[in-house]
Amino acid sequence: MPTTLGYAEPVDAEFAQDPFPSKIGGKPRWLDPRHALSADRVVCDECGKPMVLLMQLSAPEDDPPSAFHRTLFVFICRTGSCHSSGASRCMRVFRSQLPEDNAVYTANTEGDDIEWEQAEGVEAAAECIVCGLHGSKTCSSCHGRRYCSRAHQVADWDAGHKAQCTTMPHAESADHTRRMRRMVFPEHVIVSEEEAEEQAESDSESDSEDIEPNSVVPVTNERVEDSETEVDAAFMEFQRRIQRDPDQVLRYARAPDAETEPMLLVSDTGAPTDVPACEACGTDRQFEFQIMPQMLNYLNLDSTDPHSIDWGTLLVFTCPVSCEPTDTFMPEVVCKQSFSSHGIGQKYLRAYYGDEDAFSRQFESLDV
Repeated sequence: MPTTLGYAEPVDAEFAQDPFPSKIGGKPRWLDPRHALSADRVVCDECGKPMVLLMQLSAPEDDPPSAFHRTLFVFICRTGSCHSSGASRCMRVFRSQLPEDNAVYTANTEGDDIEWEQAEGVEAAAECIVCGLHGSKTCSSCHGRRYCSRAHQVADWDAGHKAQCTTMPHAESADHTRRMRRMVFPEHVIVSEEEAEEQAESDSESDSEDIEPNSVVPVTNERVEDSETEVDAAFMEFQRRIQRDPDQVLRYARAPDAETEPMLLVSDTGAPTDVPACEACGTDRQFEFQIMPQMLNYLNLDSTDPHSIDWGTLLVFTCPVSCEPTDTFMPEVVCKQSFSSHGIGQKYLRAYYGDEDAFSRQFESLDV
């Protein structure tokens, strides 16, 4: 199965009408809008605040029938310092799926292609006005706004609801709206296309001499000469592959029957091991997709902050049989691999980040 690459693009009118979007940031678009994820399932173990949506991916399956509609949701903590700990403490991933015949969507077959539409009478769950998680709480004064947690109620109050609570509880000033948007990541649609086949060796060698401004490190003849001593093989392969499509934010390579898992690691050391089996059916989880470091460019992060969110790649492992859900949101596993100062080579860290302290700040060893 060829790898599918994902790219970030601005949202448009067509995206707004898509019932099964793949996207970065914003509030979740729940596969089953009757159920929203509870905040207590995505509380950061470091700071105790609810995580926000990093991305969601529509990944339907032909088999089993219960996964005809299928979406994966990835949540992370917005506090950068929390990410110095393991991914399991500040990141979560969930699988949600529905069979073709369900109470939420109906098929419109009038045109050449089947179009899925939300069925009439579907009552959406109450959602947090800040992040889109289940809105289990209400403003105690106006009862007009829902929240997932005390933390987001306070955030909305401070952002501007305090001034409008009793007079215009559903209204937001322009400044209030801007502040609310900054509480989640900016929204972009993810579009996809298959990764092109490898070029002939002679073409690849010629291309490797060109400088790619979007590469993880500059591609030069000097880098090639020094690579044997300064850069490990996994990073060299990582750099070579993403150089061909430097704007990719995601790589999807679900292949449950494959003997090898097509992960693109950023270092020879610290590959994820002992990924837990599916808690529901006991099947060993397998790699499905990975989130690339290029996605960080779309999150409106402060790149000068030494504690800013960072990763080399995020690897998502899921149940390979998409087993029958026992819950609307089935937990899966995300692992984080960071660039290592040993693997990437110190001179390239200096070139990329511009200072000697970048080694410990941005390129730590694998953290799961």
